Amino acid sequence: MELKDWLFIFSTLLSPLIAVQVTEYLDRRRQSRDEQMRMFRTLMATRASTLDVAHVQALNSIDVIFNGSAAPQEAVRRQWKQYLDHLNDKNYPKEHWETRRKELLVDLLDTMGKHLGFNFDKTHLKNQSYYPQGYGDLEVEQSALRKATFEIVSGKRPLSMWVANLPPQPDGRQEPEPSMVESKRL
Repeated sequence: MELKDWLFIFSTLLSPLIAVQVTEYLDRRRQSRDEQMRMFRTLMATRASTLDVAHVQALNSIDVIFNGSAAPQEAVRRQWKQYLDHLNDKNYPKEHWETRRKELLVDLLDTMGKHLGFNFDKTHLKNQSYYPQGYGDLEVEQSALRKATFEIVSGKRPLSMWVANLPPQPDGRQEPEPSMVESKRL
């Protein structure tokens, strides 16, 4: 057998293995990009409501989803670290904290978007999201209810009660005797 025959046999045997390896590599790349796109879509969709559970979960997954050593993925992780450091900074001046938080989120979304092939203007990222006033009102009301409930349960606030339609008393009065009504704190 000549060398060309051996090469033909060798290539015939290795071709399927090489094809499988290339296919698996391409599948992993596609899956990684799909996960990055899904995260980016989530962060874009929730950028006006950063307390949304999906937003927080997406942020906390950045280190896993953008885990490559390529410069664009490292840039995303660097932006995430800056944003996270700010979110955890209790000493940052309160009057400027929210403005800085928004700037850092926009920088993070801009870096992610560029890595994924989008070319958004930072002003667009910052201002072009819809958050209905009703959502804001609902959050404020829920927060007030949680605080009031906590104060009642922890004994910091009494629970006021008003009783209506008491059954008539044996002497025909509609109200109970004052000695029968007690004020109690929970």
